[in-house]
Amino acid sequence: MNFDKIKNSWILSSGLVGCENQCLGVIERLGIKTEIKMIKPSVALSLIAPYGVPFLRPQIKEPWPDLVIAAGRKTIPYLRYIKKTSKTVCKTIYLQDPKIDSKEFDIVWAPTYDAIDGDNVIKTVTSPNRVTDQLLNTQHSEWSKILSKLKGPFVGFLIGGKSKAFSFNNKDCEKILTALSNVINKGYTPLITMSRRSPKILSDRIRDLLGNKNNLFYDGNGPNPYFAILKVSEVIIATPDSANMISETLNVPKPLYYIDLKSNSKRFDKFINILRNSGHIRPFKNNIELFDNKKLDPTQEIVDYISKNLF
Repeated sequence: MNFDKIKNSWILSSGLVGCENQCLGVIERLGIKTEIKMIKPSVALSLIAPYGVPFLRPQIKEPWPDLVIAAGRKTIPYLRYIKKTSKTVCKTIYLQDPKIDSKEFDIVWAPTYDAIDGDNVIKTVTSPNRVTDQLLNTQHSEWSKILSKLKGPFVGFLIGGKSKAFSFNNKDCEKILTALSNVINKGYTPLITMSRRSPKILSDRIRDLLGNKNNLFYDGNGPNPYFAILKVSEVIIATPDSANMISETLNVPKPLYYIDLKSNSKRFDKFINILRNSGHIRPFKNNIELFDNKKLDPTQEIVDYISKNLF
């Protein structure tokens, strides 16, 4: 696939790691150079986004790049401004549902469970991400010395944290601890990675539960073995609070179970239900069964759509 027409690109970021990684996933798969441009909207602009006219920081100015990609509501005023000002020079791509007319951008990606539609909209169940065979192999190599000291079989535990949709209250934490204890008692070695959103009390209790048992535990400090865990685990068990985390796992793919935590988001419930009904994920009921999982690669679908419709 040839994108020689794209000489340079920008990613607009408000500092949200998940949004930034979605953009990086698409740009890296396109194979083009990029520069991350941090935006700092005013309080007023943050409140009215996706509308409003931004006060541009010095580094966000002409000459415009060939392509700008963004995700996250606060980036939208900047992306709209660049498209309007650059006229046809700069192509714009927005990831997620912008909650405004898709024609404000050249291409929009949104998940299938969102209501947006349009001639320039591509929709997939899972979200774009940075997972590739090369990335998994590189990360595995970097962690191979530590992993070689552990005895398998490995079960990856991907633990998120509190969000608008999930509270991670005491009941939720008990469910996670019960699942982890069950896996250990069945003779599996847990490889655990936690989020910066994970409750500290949960991290402390996991550390107590593990004791001197065979394990790999990332508590949010230092390098994260996340992608190495995706590579070597026979099975993945995840909390369902992060669409990105679920999407990345299904891009590997591995048998994926989710811990059934209560959500207060119908949108998240739709996401989980679609994947459960299609057989891609299963609720964890204290029993591990290996099953074939079909790879979902939304990043490649988006790149193919860009190739066909934009350049």
